[in-house]
Amino acid sequence: MKEKEFSIKDIFTGNYKIPIYQRAYAWSDKEIETLVDDIYDYYSLGTYQNYYIGSLVVHKDNEEKENVIDGQQRLTTMSLLICYLKNESNYKDFVKDINVNLEFESRKRSTDIFKYLKKNYEKIIDESNELVEGYRILKKKLKSEKYDEGYFRYLINNVILIKNELPKDTDLNHYFEIMNNRGEQLEKHEIVKAHLMGVLDESDVIGRKVISEVWNACQRLDKYVQIGFKPIIRKRIFGERWNEFIPKDYSSMKKMFEEANENGKSFAKSITIDEIIQMDNTEKGQNEKSQTNDDDTGRYHSIINFPNFLLHVLKLFKGDSFDWRNESEGISLDDKKLIGQFKTNIYNVKDVEGFVYMLLKTRYVFDNYVIKTDHMNDATDDNSNWSLHKPYMLKNKGSNKLSPRNTFYNDKNTQEIVVKIESMFQVTDPRQIYKTFLFGILRILNSWIEYKDEKQLVDQLITFAKERFKALTVKDRVYDSGVYTPNYIFNFLDFVLWYQQKFEGKEHGIKANEFEFKYRNSVEHFYPQNPNQAENHERIDNEYLNNFGNLCIMARRHNSLRSNLMPSAKIKEFSSTSQSLKFERMEKLAKKNDDWNVYEIIQHETEMKKILSEFIS
Repeated sequence: MKEKEFSIKDIFTGNYKIPIYQRAYAWSDKEIETLVDDIYDYYSLGTYQNYYIGSLVVHKDNEEKENVIDGQQRLTTMSLLICYLKNESNYKDFVKDINVNLEFESRKRSTDIFKYLKKNYEKIIDESNELVEGYRILKKKLKSEKYDEGYFRYLINNVILIKNELPKDTDLNHYFEIMNNRGEQLEKHEIVKAHLMGVLDESDVIGRKVISEVWNACQRLDKYVQIGFKPIIRKRIFGERWNEFIPKDYSSMKKMFEEANENGKSFAKSITIDEIIQMDNTEKGQNEKSQTNDDDTGRYHSIINFPNFLLHVLKLFKGDSFDWRNESEGISLDDKKLIGQFKTNIYNVKDVEGFVYMLLKTRYVFDNYVIKTDHMNDATDDNSNWSLHKPYMLKNKGSNKLSPRNTFYNDKNTQEIVVKIESMFQVTDPRQIYKTFLFGILRILNSWIEYKDEKQLVDQLITFAKERFKALTVKDRVYDSGVYTPNYIFNFLDFVLWYQQKFEGKEHGIKANEFEFKYRNSVEHFYPQNPNQAENHERIDNEYLNNFGNLCIMARRHNSLRSNLMPSAKIKEFSSTSQSLKFERMEKLAKKNDDWNVYEIIQHETEMKKILSEFIS
């Protein structure tokens, strides 16, 4: 196999074809924005070192076209990016010599779409198509001023794809079989665990076992952490009912293991492959039964993965402060930097012990007080079935089992408010690298857990949410930025409308009991940017078009398909779907006045800003 490095400037010298067996372009805003921002992170270091975005595996056919075997999502995204730079950016000269040649076998429409994106993109820019949607996402993302001339120079010259060309006589079926069966590489978090173990003295046998047990229990985020410990140590750490956190520091936690280990039952027994093979079916059945007897079925999906969780814990352990005006300060939440951050910040025995204690405590807090999604009861179309459950020991016919119930089962109001605030943050910042809100919430929870005053927690979380809103709206013109108005402003307004009607008795005419935060991540003009002038619908001035009163937030699939509908048509189209509360308010005003134009836009803006101002003050 020939392997060679190519910059984005040089990778498009080939004629590429996406074979019929490859799936259609499937990257959403999450993957596209992550790639754009990952490149920016390396560009902003100022070292101009190359940034590798992965590999591209190709196989030339008889026409000398390069069939893309692996890496088509990255290649297609970069192709869309080059099209955008040629069409609508201030940096057309950078890419004038780059010619994107990409066709889709047996997908004529996709091939035609690309031809339009290279030339006459205006004709298809409003179409419902995955390639056009990718182009629109890039366009919106790259409009930010931080993506400057230096960034695009870096992107074109220093972003590298490793291109692997398979020999012409390669048996592709055999190649795919090898690719599917190859072993996984050692994960970054396993390297971090090895680093922590390496810092400890080899003579500290118990300490090394404690760290291993805690680590293994914490790394499964879809199960309660209690499941990861044997019953004898579970009771010591989490109490008689398995629902509290008892150790006060590492030494007290280690002592619990030592005392329980006097009869040799606190640590999980290692088992060799040979022993597994020699087990008969009876033994296997008994072993599986003992494992599932206290299991919670792994029904929950975490909003982060384990490497990202480790970085949150590291930030807590190092005492990082939090300020919405500089939320990215301190240890990065980018798990590409996981190993380096641990080697920089954890370098002696005291660090290791303190971190491991913080890991288990934070995992307990995370399990009990941070939302998950519950796939057993999920009827949503965007995986937003939020749950906030805590485990407790259920005695049943002589056996004990962990069973979930609402975290604040004695206080329905607190349960609702905490779920709403956390889900508001989650739908605003779904990507892990930017989930600084979770670090802020974990800071609050790790201190609050010592007192467990529910009113205090609600007050702290509402204050935390207000602080972010105030940091975003220092300049009043941020409200009227059209599609660039921050999503959080809309989500926070929805929370305020819900909270005031539900708990303060203020009648906003909304369906407060039915409202849930969903991934409404696209800002929409209620009065459209491009109305159908053939039907005598006139454009309105940008001052009113991009005014906060004319904006709402919707699911991207709704926005991209029906963005040019008039308000009355949008109301008819979406009245049966779950929309934002601001959309509900706009709908009611439009129906009341039998119109939606400049007058209604200003009226709605004034009303919403007044509600926000009163809630903040």
